[in-house]
Amino acid sequence: MMNQSLRVFRGVCALALLLVCSLSWAEEKPVDYKATEDVVFGHKDGMALTMDVLEPVSNPKHIGLILVSSGSWNSKKSDIHEEEENRRKYDHWTQGLLKGGYTLFVTRHGSSPRYTVPEMVPDMNRAVRFVRQNAAQFGVDPNKLGITSGSSGGHLSLMAAMTGDDGQPDSKDPLERVSSRVQCVVAWFPPTDLVNWGAPRSYQLIELTRPGFFKRILGDVKDLEAQLKAISPIYLVQKDSPPLLLIHGDSDKTVPLQQSEILKAKYDELGLKSKLIVHPGGGHSGWPGVMDDYPAVWDWFDANLK
Repeated sequence: MMNQSLRVFRGVCALALLLVCSLSWAEEKPVDYKATEDVVFGHKDGMALTMDVLEPVSNPKHIGLILVSSGSWNSKKSDIHEEEENRRKYDHWTQGLLKGGYTLFVTRHGSSPRYTVPEMVPDMNRAVRFVRQNAAQFGVDPNKLGITSGSSGGHLSLMAAMTGDDGQPDSKDPLERVSSRVQCVVAWFPPTDLVNWGAPRSYQLIELTRPGFFKRILGDVKDLEAQLKAISPIYLVQKDSPPLLLIHGDSDKTVPLQQSEILKAKYDELGLKSKLIVHPGGGHSGWPGVMDDYPAVWDWFDANLK
């Protein structure tokens, strides 16, 4: 009974925090935007890979950002229009960027548990290629694209940023011949090193305490450490990796601040442009006053993409 009461109490606290986060900015008038729904950028096992394009009506900067739609490596969209509209109007992910004047390409990947993380990364690369190829249609510069999201979406944003290439000239698919490189990335509280999650080789503890987790995100597990390194952005940073802004709360119990700190250190080691903003008391997914962090995001994108 005590455990059940504790779980209820924690749930109420989490809901209260979410409401506070929302109320701190939801009273502002949502940004008006033009939406182009369910743009198909590829196919997978007979299903379409889609994105929604959101263009601010007032003061657009004509800068394109891929916003990865992902939570726990799940990606979805409501079939009820009113639900999706409500989310866009009161979700800091979309409103925070629309307020900055950016054109958003809200991208959905092949979702867990049907697809594994290694299968999601090519979806992100393809989305970048598609936006670049069709940039003129949406009034953005194909040579200056950014990517962003948080948590698992932040992880996939980083994976796309670190694995982008110049295209495959001999591909039969014309889209695959287009560059998948982004010129800037902003990641909120992202997993960056799945081997050393808060502590050296902590994946071994995760394997014991969360049985089945690695199979869900990796599929067949043959060499766990090597497979985890292959989907950990920190091991994929190159000397030409794009400028990086990280935002992380120091009270995050889901993804430890250490994950952003070590990626920042890796960037520093290679002399790459990066910045880490630590929000005091910030937890996972958001915090009271989260919209106050967006001007720094706007400055970062403007400085690197204008």
